[in-house]
Amino acid sequence: MTVLQVLLIAVFAPLLHGAMKTLRARLQGRPGPSVLQPYRDLRKLWSKDPVLPEGVSWIVACAPGVSLGVALTLAAAVPLDAGPPAFLDIVALTLILALGRWIVAVAALDTRSGFAGMAASREMTLSALTEPALLLALLGARLSGGPFLVPHGSFSVAGVVALFAFGVVTIAETARIPIDNQETHYELTMIHEGQSLEYSGWHLAVLNIAGYVRQVAFLTIAAGLIAPGSFAALAGAVLFAVFITFVENAFARLRLFEIPQLLTTGILLAAASVAARMV
Repeated sequence: MTVLQVLLIAVFAPLLHGAMKTLRARLQGRPGPSVLQPYRDLRKLWSKDPVLPEGVSWIVACAPGVSLGVALTLAAAVPLDAGPPAFLDIVALTLILALGRWIVAVAALDTRSGFAGMAASREMTLSALTEPALLLALLGARLSGGPFLVPHGSFSVAGVVALFAFGVVTIAETARIPIDNQETHYELTMIHEGQSLEYSGWHLAVLNIAGYVRQVAFLTIAAGLIAPGSFAALAGAVLFAVFITFVENAFARLRLFEIPQLLTTGILLAAASVAARMV
């Protein structure tokens, strides 16, 4: 069942990413790319050999594989039917995500590219705020003993607060507006994608697949915490993807020094949710 779940998410992930790009373009009055464009890009990249900067260490070559492994592990741990994960699973997932983020950031620094190093520095700075919010939001769901909104058969305001905090984390982890912008290639503003500037060929394809899988995993976790169940979680992930696309179209990207304020708000809301459930 776990293998089937991972394969389903891995195959479905590029399609959802392409659908989000197409929907965003239509909302902006543009025709946009086909929903199948991510598959075409991956096929093109996979057919090319990677070219790495001269003098880099083995970390640069291993980072894409580690990043994909972390994303697939996250996909395997998505609790489709059981609701919130156990406390030890929450800590393990946070540490695994931290490992994937660290190896990509170190590889970006090892390339000795100024723009990649700048993006890695921003990524690690923001991760100091996203990881506590993620841990506390999932802990709040675990303490409720059930879904976010109806933990014991009744509506929960604390669950709404925790869900908002997890939504902030999801936007940050999937590099979405108002925190990051996947549509731009301006090196001075990129955060997540800036770390992959020196990658090409199938190395870049692996990094892209890892990003698609991580995106679907976070959306599915958010949906599963509201309505556990395989069908409900996957359908909810699609609804969350549509909602995030509308958010991207409605807001502009925040300035860099304003992003920590939003992430700190997520931490405070998640902590308030945990405190409310413990009272």
